[in-house]
Amino acid sequence: MDITSFTYIFFVAISLTIYWIMPKGCQWYVLLVDSLVFYFLNAKTYTFIYLLVSVFTVWLAINFFERNDSQKKKKQMLIFVLIINIGLLAILKYTNLAISTVNFILSKICEYHITPVSWVASLCISFYTLQIVSYLLDAYWGVAKIEKNPLKLLLFTSYFPLMVSGPINEHENLDPQFYAEHRFDYNRVTHGMKRIAWGLLKKLAIAGRLSIMVDALWDNLAFYHGVWVWIATIGYVFQLYADFSGCMDIVIGVSECFGIKLSENFNAPLLSKTIQEFWQRWHITLGLWLKKYIMNPLLKSGFMIRLGDSAKKTFGKKQGKKIPVYFSMLVLWLAMGLWHGNSWKYIIGEGLWFWVILVLGQIFKPVFDRLKKQLRIRDNFAWKTWQTIRTFLIVTVGLLFFRADSLRDAILRLKASVGLNLNFNIIKSAINDAIVPLSKQGLIFFIISLISLFIYDIYLYNGTDLITKISEKHILIRWLLYILMIVLICTSCNLDREPFAYAHF
Repeated sequence: MDITSFTYIFFVAISLTIYWIMPKGCQWYVLLVDSLVFYFLNAKTYTFIYLLVSVFTVWLAINFFERNDSQKKKKQMLIFVLIINIGLLAILKYTNLAISTVNFILSKICEYHITPVSWVASLCISFYTLQIVSYLLDAYWGVAKIEKNPLKLLLFTSYFPLMVSGPINEHENLDPQFYAEHRFDYNRVTHGMKRIAWGLLKKLAIAGRLSIMVDALWDNLAFYHGVWVWIATIGYVFQLYADFSGCMDIVIGVSECFGIKLSENFNAPLLSKTIQEFWQRWHITLGLWLKKYIMNPLLKSGFMIRLGDSAKKTFGKKQGKKIPVYFSMLVLWLAMGLWHGNSWKYIIGEGLWFWVILVLGQIFKPVFDRLKKQLRIRDNFAWKTWQTIRTFLIVTVGLLFFRADSLRDAILRLKASVGLNLNFNIIKSAINDAIVPLSKQGLIFFIISLISLFIYDIYLYNGTDLITKISEKHILIRWLLYILMIVLICTSCNLDREPFAYAHF
């Protein structure tokens, strides 16, 4: 069930109608039934077993934590349940990565070949596994309440708006909202509907048309090499952003209609001035999860403390204390790459590339600061614009790996990207292949939509919710903008719809 389809909108409308007429104490049952129905309509039926295993094992563990005082037994139970949940995710998602790596090594020494497996993972397994593991760890650390009712834990794990592409939410955020008394709030529901419409515009009017243009250039590397590789990749960056953030807008808007506020996952990331800021604004919940549950515990571990002490003796106190941080960051970024997919292209492009950039940035920061001072560079508009462009270009390199078919394909495209290749015939061909298929009207609608996204993100970057701001305008201005949004969405519904980029996660 595509969340941009009329079927999904009808499903949400029926669910909301039932939800708001039910007694307040029974509303969470509606959400649970909706979530189970959504799961069975969108996944292989037998994969529900994976979800049940996660919920049941975590439920047993957290109640075991409450009943036992032995820290040793609690730790043993924690490790056991973590192995089950993380192991299930790893086996279903990363077995073929291991097989392909082994096959690559074997190809250098013999002709033996291991056949890849064909296993079907549970719907949204990456997202719900991280979400339920975070609850397990919080319960073990004693910072989360123990859920006695397994059905409530099942709702937390399978809440249907999240069973698309997240965002990852902590138990302490969702649990109080699921069971609080929700009364129909016109302003909240209409704000949620506007958020859904904004997400549809980004997905259909921007990402949908960009996919046509990007594919035309991307799929013909022999002809569109040189600077065209970067033009296609830059187009893909905007396509992926409109696609993924549009999905989040729809998901968050749907949940808001039920009176439940989800964590935000994007905050105008393409306007970031540093890579660190970019990852604080792009896929926010994943970055926070990795930092809280991987990097921070690792930094506090005995191994890292010993490593820090040893590094201080070798490199001095100032530089030595940074070694454990860099190592913990390496683990975090390897996890970031692995989370994105079962291919080395993700490990390199979404993981190691950004780790290298961040570490080099920290190492050379004193040099850059002195150079900036000597050149008398001020933090004016021109300098901030350069920072944004620089950060965007670094991100573009990483997302070239994301878009590539494989690590080999990504490297091939990087090699092919050298040079201009901007003669008249190439430009004319690019216009015919990438622009003409949109039609004149479609191109105009695309430009209007892209400008709207740019304006929206400027407001968002500066902490202003443009949807709320528009709602406060005069009724004539307000409805002119609403009608424009509806037109942009409706005129994009006839485009071929690609699935959301993160839907298979």
